[in-house]
Amino acid sequence: MNCIIIEDEPAAQSVLESNLSLCPDLNWCGTFADAFSAQAYLANHVADLIFLDINLPEMSGVSFLRSLVHPPMVIFTTAYPQYAIDGFDLEAVDFLLKPFSFERFSKAVNKARERFNERNIPVSPQKLSVKSGRRIYQISVSGILFLEACGDYVTLFCTDKKLLVHGTLKSWEEKLKGQSFLKIHRTTIANLSKIDHLEGNMVQIGEHKLPVSEQFREQLLERMIGENQD
Repeated sequence: MNCIIIEDEPAAQSVLESNLSLCPDLNWCGTFADAFSAQAYLANHVADLIFLDINLPEMSGVSFLRSLVHPPMVIFTTAYPQYAIDGFDLEAVDFLLKPFSFERFSKAVNKARERFNERNIPVSPQKLSVKSGRRIYQISVSGILFLEACGDYVTLFCTDKKLLVHGTLKSWEEKLKGQSFLKIHRTTIANLSKIDHLEGNMVQIGEHKLPVSEQFREQLLERMIGENQD
């Protein structure tokens, strides 16, 4: 995470910079003594986390945060506990009351890490728009049984229909990444949640028997066992 410090007291700046140096996953990008200097920096740079003093010259930390259109995560620092309510109203990650220990600092940083990771988890689509012939269909990802490639086209076998779409199997691997799909043959991607059983080098999905290439069989077994355990 890219971090900046907005703090006008040299002693407090030194403590924060020292603490940040002990966190290898936090990239300290600069320290600013007032809100206006920080605004100028943020106009051309991206920060994921700000350690923000509330009692700043000319513009308070609270006013500064309210001025940002797309505010990053903030951990407030202050010697005045009465400002905590304002900080949490602005959805601050945490509130550090000076002087604070490294243990308390670490607790606040861990909260920021959790929020950062939650924000950056890719969300898998539940529905996809696909063009087949002259029609555009909205299909449920969970309703896809398997996909078969032939030349420049891929056939989607769904629970209620079969659609021929222009494209490659590789492009569909990307679209379905992170979901319950796996390439089981050079021409086939299967929905693991729809597999009834694996026997030898064949899987049964509904009424369909699909071949499994030897190169994909071990990964298929691992994923089937893993998903059942989940």
